[in-house]
Amino acid sequence: MRHRMTAVAAAGAVVFGAGACGAATSPADGANGAGAAGEGVVRVGETDGVPSAFLKYGEQQGFFEEHGIDLRIDTSAGGAAAIPALVGGNLDIAGSNVVSGMLAAGQGLPLRMVAPGTFATDDVESDFSSVLVPEDSAIASAEDLAGTSIAVNTLQNIGDITIMAALEERGVDTSGIEFVELGFPDMLPALESGRVDAAWIIEPFQTMGVEQGFRPVLRPYAESMEGLQVGSYLTTQQFAEGNADLVEAFDAAVADTAASITEDPDGFRAALPEIEELDPAVADAMVLPQFKSELDESSLEFIADRMLTNGFVDDAIDLDALTGR
Repeated sequence: MRHRMTAVAAAGAVVFGAGACGAATSPADGANGAGAAGEGVVRVGETDGVPSAFLKYGEQQGFFEEHGIDLRIDTSAGGAAAIPALVGGNLDIAGSNVVSGMLAAGQGLPLRMVAPGTFATDDVESDFSSVLVPEDSAIASAEDLAGTSIAVNTLQNIGDITIMAALEERGVDTSGIEFVELGFPDMLPALESGRVDAAWIIEPFQTMGVEQGFRPVLRPYAESMEGLQVGSYLTTQQFAEGNADLVEAFDAAVADTAASITEDPDGFRAALPEIEELDPAVADAMVLPQFKSELDESSLEFIADRMLTNGFVDDAIDLDALTGR
């Protein structure tokens, strides 16, 4: 069933702010793998905010250096924007939500998912993503979202998919929902002015919104699937095959960073104000995503099935080819 969608503002998946996408390197320089940019250099395009903070924290703690990686982080407007830079050779690895990666793979781009990114929490009452409504809204619960307008940062992507999955699990008719494309920084003002009825938002905007009096009525990530894998790191099949040792080293450094944050989340929180210029009070209050060391096949299968069910793709995604299984 097709949903009404309105593009109010073309915006990528920013978290704390928007950055430029793509390095200064020409496509030809990076097309055949590492070495052109320097020994051990890995150019990663990642969403500004928690995703890029994860990499910066791992770099700060020395995990990438320990594995021989000279990490060059290029913050981008979102996973979907980083993929063209990856395929064009301006990046070696791109951070992306899993839907953007699957959409690109479904369009025939030769991509390989090499490491996981962010994961939802296992707590449906506390996650880093939620649908917020104004304090005085007539929307008292998730069931009242039927027939409303909901802001998402990118149309036909992970926001739409998880919102519909979580609502349909509750028996809500989602056919009349109007998804409105807005950048995350624009969502709270849009809620305040009544331009949209609700907004699907992530941290730190979730914490900022709650502090302003907005109410969460749905937590799409955790409610659609507890512990859902949301983020991933992609490279091209050519780079993966030509630089297997470098990709393995990157994966190991990501795993070490994930383990460090899991064991000491307060250490990561303490670093956020410096590495992302975030208000310390917000860093202390915000809900952190989970970080893990391995791709979650059940999450990927769930998302791929939902993409096919919701008509985002015409054919099933070849997950074996995408993950190299």
